[in-house]
Amino acid sequence: MESFSGTVPTGWSANIATQVSQVTQQGRVHSGNSAVNLEDGTVLSQSVSINGGCYYAFSFFARSEGANAALTATVSFLNAEDAVTDSLTIAIRAQDLPNDNREFAYYRGITGLAPNDTVSVRIRFTVAAQGSQSIDLDDVSLTVA
Repeated sequence: MESFSGTVPTGWSANIATQVSQVTQQGRVHSGNSAVNLEDGTVLSQSVSINGGCYYAFSFFARSEGANAALTATVSFLNAEDAVTDSLTIAIRAQDLPNDNREFAYYRGITGLAPNDTVSVRIRFTVAAQGSQSIDLDDVSLTVA
C-alpha cells in the first residue's frame, strides 16, 4: 500500500473511492511509508492472474480507527468465463480488531486448491463500521503456499 492513484492504492479498485484514503501518520502504518484507510461500506478489490492447481497463502495486517469496525476479506478463484469459486473468507467482527495506535493484528489463511481452470483470483476487503470509524490495512500478500 505504498503507491496510490488518487485515493486508491495502485492496482486496486474501490466501490466508493471517496471513502478510501492513504494514511501516513505514525502508528497507522504497519510497514513502509503508508497504509490504506477504508470507511464504512467500502469494498476494496483487486484481481491478479494466477495458476490453477495450487494452494495460496493470503495475509494482511489490519487495525481499527474506533471500536466498532468489522472487516471481511475474501479470496475467490475465477475461470476464463469469470465463473467464481469462493475459496477463503476471513471475517473479523466489530470490536475484535485492535484500535490502539501502533497495534496491528496479523491475519493469514490458506485457500482451498484452485481449480485447474482458474486464471485469476479476486481479493476483496469489505468494511462495516459505525459513525466515522474505519479500518487501516497494510502489507497485503498472496503467495503460492
